[in-house]
Amino acid sequence: MALPSFMKHIHCLEGSGMIHTRKEGRVRTCAIEKKQFAAVEAWLTEQRALWEGRTDRLERFVTAARKKEKSK
Repeated sequence: MALPSFMKHIHCLEGSGMIHTRKEGRVRTCAIEKKQFAAVEAWLTEQRALWEGRTDRLERFVTAARKKEKSK
């Protein structure tokens, strides 16, 4: 990855509050903002639970439909 592309990603992450950077001379140090990642993790956990419930219901539906089809 070229440096300009990399820096664009770094600035995007910094702008979203996911990281903060500090520059000393030619060295740029990046640090993760744990609080922001905790919010993302909480949202992902909610979504995972929602979609697992949906896929479990779909599996039960498909299994029941197959059993019904075989019994005919």
